[in-house]
Amino acid sequence: MVSVVLDEFAPFAYSNFAQILQTARGTNTAFLFALQSVPQLLTVSRGFQDEISSAPNTNIILRTKDEATAQYFRKASSEVPSKRRTLHIERRGLLTDKYEELPSGSQTDIRESRSRDDHIKNLPRGQMEILMTDNRLGTLHSHLHVRVTAQYRLPGFTPRIYPRLYSSRSHQKGANLRFKDPELSRRNSRLQGRHLRFTW
Repeated sequence: MVSVVLDEFAPFAYSNFAQILQTARGTNTAFLFALQSVPQLLTVSRGFQDEISSAPNTNIILRTKDEATAQYFRKASSEVPSKRRTLHIERRGLLTDKYEELPSGSQTDIRESRSRDDHIKNLPRGQMEILMTDNRLGTLHSHLHVRVTAQYRLPGFTPRIYPRLYSSRSHQKGANLRFKDPELSRRNSRLQGRHLRFTW
């Protein structure tokens, strides 16, 4: 599998790229392209925008103010059956208007998109909505929250960089432990002469 990442794709888009996406599926090549808004693809043509926007199996959207992009994602998320409930209220009061709920209401069957417009346009930093194709379950809609690493600092604490135990040319995976005590380094050199190795 070969992955090709195209950031800020819109300025480099050209008409034949849609054909490249269609043929790349049979060559184990995965394209990941990012752009600010879907209408940027109109610089080539309307048909090009439709082909490119319908090609990906996975769509990720961050906070956007562009109405066309938000509408594209809402439609791609599909509509699902839902219920709309309404309550009846009654105005009462002589000097001031006062509204009270009545013990009756109604319920209507509606269809609404799984992705909500107010949520897309107000996503905080580090959050995104994803549409991902699953061969067994169909198109999955999820909300991903990337946790930002907390920046904790201890006052007066400075981390120490310890010297290497020995010079190694090995490309094996493992942890390179460092100790402050030079005696441990000399001891490890003797162990290395006995063909012993510590890997973690």
